[in-house]
Amino acid sequence: MNLSMLLIPIIGHWEKDNTIFLPLIGSLVFITILTVILSDHVYASSPNSTNNTGMILTPNQIAAGGPLPGNISKILDEIKCVDTEHLQPQNAPWFPSVGSTEAGGSGRAHLYPCIHFEGSFSVPNQVYAYQSPGEYGRSYVLETRGPNEMYVYGGPGTLPGAFISRVEVGSLKETWHTTLENNKVSGNWLMPAAINVLADGSIAVTNGRYLYKVNADNGAIEGTVSLPTGTHPPTDSNYDAMEAFKDGTLVLVTANRAVGCQLQGFEAQLKCPTKAPSFLVAVDPKTLKVLDAVQLPELVPARNTVVEHEGKEYIYLVGWSSLFRYEWNGKNLTPDREWGPVHYLTKGQTPANVAAPMGDWVVMMTNGAAASNVSLSVVAVSQSNSSKIVRINPIPLEPGEPSFIPAMLSVDLPNNRIYVWDFPPGKLAAIDFTQDGKMSLAWTTDQRTTGFMTLIGPTDKRVIVGSNINPRDTPEDIQKNNYTEQIVWRDADTGKILALSDYFSPMTQGVAVAPSYGGIMYDLLSNGHIMALQIKPTSYIVEGQNMTVSKVGDLFSKNMKERVAN
Repeated sequence: MNLSMLLIPIIGHWEKDNTIFLPLIGSLVFITILTVILSDHVYASSPNSTNNTGMILTPNQIAAGGPLPGNISKILDEIKCVDTEHLQPQNAPWFPSVGSTEAGGSGRAHLYPCIHFEGSFSVPNQVYAYQSPGEYGRSYVLETRGPNEMYVYGGPGTLPGAFISRVEVGSLKETWHTTLENNKVSGNWLMPAAINVLADGSIAVTNGRYLYKVNADNGAIEGTVSLPTGTHPPTDSNYDAMEAFKDGTLVLVTANRAVGCQLQGFEAQLKCPTKAPSFLVAVDPKTLKVLDAVQLPELVPARNTVVEHEGKEYIYLVGWSSLFRYEWNGKNLTPDREWGPVHYLTKGQTPANVAAPMGDWVVMMTNGAAASNVSLSVVAVSQSNSSKIVRINPIPLEPGEPSFIPAMLSVDLPNNRIYVWDFPPGKLAAIDFTQDGKMSLAWTTDQRTTGFMTLIGPTDKRVIVGSNINPRDTPEDIQKNNYTEQIVWRDADTGKILALSDYFSPMTQGVAVAPSYGGIMYDLLSNGHIMALQIKPTSYIVEGQNMTVSKVGDLFSKNMKERVAN
């Protein structure tokens, strides 16, 4: 396929400020803006088939000089913290770990309070990096069970198909590899789905219409079920969302492509769009028996969210035009007739991806399912009264500039803070939101990403971590998948940059920087490798003289601004 022809309708012109413009793509669903760039690329090599011979190392990699085990001395404290956090309803269905779920629990806050930022808030920090010696294929999710147990899920939409691998901590070598399906043979539609570690220590992973239970020790598939897909054909349905109620019951919802479409991955949603309604199921995590199933009134293009509110358990579903709520009573899923549906979009906006709970509210950011010429809104809807809605537009658009972010926001209830970002403007914003419904802009800064933001650290030392596309890279670089991307650590309270990695190969589009034990974070690169990142404070000597902390901080801030600009 001619990539330039493919990208003409997606990426517009490049302005003098290097801002990417995206024309309105009405049928584009979820993470399509850059993923489609790679839709024709097939990872032909086998897992760990390369040894990086001749690879040019970046300064971060030279500084590390080898595998990164993390700060092992902190692991015991992290385990104690996890035991406390596991008492929360959103964590109860899952294995107690710093990263056993895709988004920090069934509430999908993208908040990991037990992960320590190993750097300093006041002096410069050194980033150390180590790349996996082998190539896994395009990875989407990395999760942990114990301190030495790490798993990668990826492959859907590329050949030979979806897989799950166990990865050795430190060396990043593969210890087992389980292929779930060859989509060329099956003809099923496969796109990035869901993986979580269940309370019993096994791994639940979805792929197309199938739900698998995988032995985390050896990769053996211990159970599988072909889930019903309602009125839409099974071969054109994909269960790309999986959460759980506190009793462990899994709840999953389908995304759909047009009937008969032969395309894979997100390209199917771009070129074979449909608004066929999604299907919702509840599944016993031990037996994989379907306990209940519901035909939904609308297409749900992205993930679901499970919330406990006032003694009841709900699942929130962001449809193509409305927000819905269903109740789980331990046996059945029923629509809440006294709440919603909520029509939360203003004229010209496109749907949000996911709603996240924040106290008495659920919050969303719009323009996640397609590009819009209207700025995104952060919308909050009261869980107690669905007619109570508040919003703010934190990232205004320049004339002719679109808005599109194929991700969901991150929330921090203890700090009354919401974090949102927008890809074309290249902005990241923090919003203060109190339970009385008041919203205000806390800070905004330049940072361009198509991925998710990860919050780590205790309440009083929160750090927000995400990627930043190199401002020097052009649309032509992006068309050829020849651009670079760095990882940025910021003080979540102020937006101040705490650390910047080197520019590496781009991360897989639409994913998050994954946290793990000992302060290590992982960048899932689109070239199939995994980049481990560790941070430690450092000190500078300028012109042979030791500098005071305040002067070092001033110099560091200046250097960081220059690196972001360049």
